[in-house]
Amino acid sequence: MRKLLINKIATNYTEFRNAHYYYNSAREGMFDLFENMINEGLIEKLFLPGYIGWSPKEGSGIFDPINNLKGLEIEYYKLNEDLSVNFQDITKKIENIGEEKFAVLIVNYFGFTEPCMEEISIIVHGKSGWIVEDNAHGFFTYQMMPNRYSDATFFSLHKMFPLKDGGSLYIKNKSLKDLHYKGVDLCSFKHNPWEFDIQEISAIRIENYKIIEKLINQKDVNNYFVPLKTFLDTNIVPQTFPILIKVGDRNKIYELMNNEGYGVVSLYHTLIEPLMFEDYNESIKISKCILNLPVHQDTDSNEYSGMIDMLINFCKETM
Repeated sequence: MRKLLINKIATNYTEFRNAHYYYNSAREGMFDLFENMINEGLIEKLFLPGYIGWSPKEGSGIFDPINNLKGLEIEYYKLNEDLSVNFQDITKKIENIGEEKFAVLIVNYFGFTEPCMEEISIIVHGKSGWIVEDNAHGFFTYQMMPNRYSDATFFSLHKMFPLKDGGSLYIKNKSLKDLHYKGVDLCSFKHNPWEFDIQEISAIRIENYKIIEKLINQKDVNNYFVPLKTFLDTNIVPQTFPILIKVGDRNKIYELMNNEGYGVVSLYHTLIEPLMFEDYNESIKISKCILNLPVHQDTDSNEYSGMIDMLINFCKETM
């Protein structure tokens, strides 16, 4: 019998099988990935974005696990005023690297993807480096992306779904799939995100973002606060609606809004110490005035108009 040139159905069980692991938090998954890469001699240096925060209660989701790794040199790159990567700065830093084995961490803040991701990936992979994405805010966005340039990414599940805790690590590059990860198979764990309707949740978050955007355009708010992002790109599913407070005390506004029942957050209200100097003035400035409005799937969008009005009042009161 002649050998089949094309099988009737797909039979390769391992070729496109996901390597997706569950952890108690995203930071645990990130630590496990980089520890494995260090132990395998894959990286000696890691480039981190110049906008990383911390809080007395939670510490730092990015800096704490990185700081606990041994044998890894850290260098920071600059960001623009909308928290996108400063392409000139990161290009210069990567081009100046010698024989060191390195990785670059790209953070998709608030679910917004990096506009220069393809160009960055070409430069990094051209120097035999690795790209890791922090999608703690971007689980839904990652599912919508037509192209994926990173070698691995991790997610914060409890920030996206009604879960008390949980994070995950997704390995895309085949060269990293055989490392010895401590996480468990995500699909076999009780907190499996695929039990939820990803498309419906994404649609609600996008719609809520657009409602806030429309209200901001309708109301006279520009003297008090402005959106961090100018528009919502296709395939982006926002984690929150980030704004920059122009008038008033952001910390007091945060407390007053939450006391009135509007669950706003501030990411980040304090930067880590290595970023508190002149080279990162843009990041410092953002950290002092940023506020994040809720767009999650449980939000009642009918309350948004009152939320914006209240926000304007508190900007005036705390001038």
